[in-house]
Amino acid sequence: MKNYVNLNILDFQPLALSIFIDATETPKGIIVPLSDWPKLKPAIDPQSPLCKLMATLTFVPFHELSLEEKSMLLEDKLREAELENLRKGSFRAYKNELCTSQDLYINEYADRKELVSVDVKTGKISLVKKLD
Repeated sequence: MKNYVNLNILDFQPLALSIFIDATETPKGIIVPLSDWPKLKPAIDPQSPLCKLMATLTFVPFHELSLEEKSMLLEDKLREAELENLRKGSFRAYKNELCTSQDLYINEYADRKELVSVDVKTGKISLVKKLD
């Protein structure tokens, strides 16, 4: 009795799946390699039982990750937090080549960027120029 069939990986790049079938060759389920979960996760409802199960199955304690994996994980979390803050109306402040003096910063909002001057004594922010 055949209990699974391997799909041609080229048909489903970049995912490799196996389909479980019964004796009548009716599909009954799939096998998703845990290594493919990061590619699938963005398309799955985070509250679904599948997502919760996969989170448990793919959980690796932070202390067991390599330095490169920790760095990538933290960068992803920082990006997510930054985007959420922008959506909520906050801004991101940073310096670039336009910041020619100590008081100049770029304030980036979800819909615009501004060159601003910050008075270090009072904390007052003054718009210098709207940026494209």
